[in-house]
Amino acid sequence: MIFEEKKFQFGIIGCGNIGTAIAGGLIKYGNIPAEKICASDIDIPKTEGFKRVFNIQILQQSTLAKNSRFIILAVKPKDIPQLCSEISSSVKNTSVIISVAAGITIESIHKFFGRKVPTIRIMPNLAIENGKGIIGYCWDGVDSNILKEVIEIFSRTSLCIPVKEQDMFLITAVAGSGPGFLFYFAEIIHRYLIGKNINEEISRKITATLFEGTGLMLALSEQTPSVLKEKVCSPGGTTLAGIEKMREKNIDRILTDAFDAALKRAIELSK
Repeated sequence: MIFEEKKFQFGIIGCGNIGTAIAGGLIKYGNIPAEKICASDIDIPKTEGFKRVFNIQILQQSTLAKNSRFIILAVKPKDIPQLCSEISSSVKNTSVIISVAAGITIESIHKFFGRKVPTIRIMPNLAIENGKGIIGYCWDGVDSNILKEVIEIFSRTSLCIPVKEQDMFLITAVAGSGPGFLFYFAEIIHRYLIGKNINEEISRKITATLFEGTGLMLALSEQTPSVLKEKVCSPGGTTLAGIEKMREKNIDRILTDAFDAALKRAIELSK
């Protein structure tokens, strides 16, 4: 594939949470200058916020599609069919579609465009904005050198894992939904501390540092989470007392069911 010269390297359609996270990650960690990114959204207040935060150009969808090498579809899955149809005539085969839509297969994207277009399907999470994201990806019809270029850029923002498309559902459930589950756990800790008369700011800092420090221990260790857990569970100690209570309440089954529910929903979105 030979690219014709495009004004923008990345065009992001959808200025919601994930579009914002991607833009932030590309600029702060992907080494993509803001002037090489453009964006579009039918929600005007969102585009105004995007422009204010990132100082990037806001365009109409068709103009963005004509002038961007990599077109990122960061709208809700339900909006993908109409979006693809609307920009189809503006997208040339010298551009690459990067879809973030959970559950929407590459085959479906081709169908919505009315033809095969070079497509990379990615499932990032919000931590991409801080250079600590996870991205599962698969592709079809993309030149190997172009794919390498895209993944090298995103690898500066996230752990990038190539997967079979059928495994994207699992990536969606774990990497995509996982931060929400962890935030929920953090919310419980934060609320518990406040309930014990620790002020809100200190409670937030304790919660954030707890997750940051524990995550760093896990990242730097070659040991499994199970081994690390046992290291802090002294016989008869406070940690073991809490772990035993969670086991009593079958927290393992609750969390497994939560991931299964997310996985089921990801599969439903593909139909």
